[in-house]
Amino acid sequence: MSTISDEDLLAYADELLNLVTASTVEAELRKDSSLRERLQILLEGRDSGSISLGEVWRHGRITCPSRSEMGLYLMNALEAERLDYVTFHLETIGCAYCQATLAELKTAAESLELDAQDSQRRERLFASSAGFLQNRDSNS
Repeated sequence: MSTISDEDLLAYADELLNLVTASTVEAELRKDSSLRERLQILLEGRDSGSISLGEVWRHGRITCPSRSEMGLYLMNALEAERLDYVTFHLETIGCAYCQATLAELKTAAESLELDAQDSQRRERLFASSAGFLQNRDSNS
């Protein structure tokens, strides 16, 4: 008998598990046909409308921080209590959805930083070129 819970099976199907747990569930599913059947029954039950309150919370991501709150987390601008919750949600719960959102926000922030650096470089280059061209024109 498998030790994998129904909640973990459904979370696996929705790709909401952290990498380690998802790998464990997948390995068990590959080995155990009765576990695959159990997952199929759970999915059919969910599709027929027979779902638990916990499933509604997970599927609706009710406990997930908002995207703007994740941005504040990234900037280290959250109040201490909320910072503790978001850290718990990301690291202890291991919400794959929020981890992906955070990774996307980090990439966007890095891109903006690079754009700002490029813009500053262009301005310095233009300023130095303008001075060079101005001196050249006055010598003519």
